[in-house]
Amino acid sequence: MITYKSLVNGVNLTNIAATYYTTPTATKALIKKATFINDHTTVVTVTINLVPSGGAAGYANQITKTKSLAAGETWTCSDLENHVLEAAGFISMLASVDAKIGVRISGYEIV
Repeated sequence: MITYKSLVNGVNLTNIAATYYTTPTATKALIKKATFINDHTTVVTVTINLVPSGGAAGYANQITKTKSLAAGETWTCSDLENHVLEAAGFISMLASVDAKIGVRISGYEIV
């Protein structure tokens, strides 16, 4: 069964790496689109990791490192498009400023 859904829906990133989506058991996730918006008055950077089950966010699974978003900028992150997360894999993200980057990531869950 394939279900199109919002994997991350309208969250604000923290300035500490956190998990924002975990692929359910016996499921794969296919990321189709990711949009970020900077609601701050200055530049904010974003870092994104796609972490396999049992892993930890780090250099080896970093997809985007300190991408700068200008004040008020909306960014469609092509870096995430068409990546697959296996069961228990997760999306970890952080921003340089707390609660100023809004995120929506859409894709498919495949059982």
